[in-house]
Amino acid sequence: MPVTKKLAVVAAVAAPAVVPTTKNSLTTKRFVIRKSLIGTNTVISFTNVKNELKTYDHDLVYNAFKSRFDLMPCFEKYGSYTNSNNLPAFVRALPELV
Repeated sequence: MPVTKKLAVVAAVAAPAVVPTTKNSLTTKRFVIRKSLIGTNTVISFTNVKNELKTYDHDLVYNAFKSRFDLMPCFEKYGSYTNSNNLPAFVRALPELV
């Protein structure tokens, strides 16, 4: 009697998307958007030249101005955009920073 092989078809099941609920915090000396921090759910704080504490959500700012950052030569070359004096004017215009 010949042996027959039967193949079982198994449907792939996608894993549920995991959305991070915890926020990482980072204190720097300046405003910064880094490629390495994209998607890490990081809240960044820094003190500007007027000694004011500024806090912003890295991903919120990056996603709001993604095309702007991606077109910047410094972002392409160094993987980051920084401003040592204050929040950039286009970021200050956002209604929500954190």
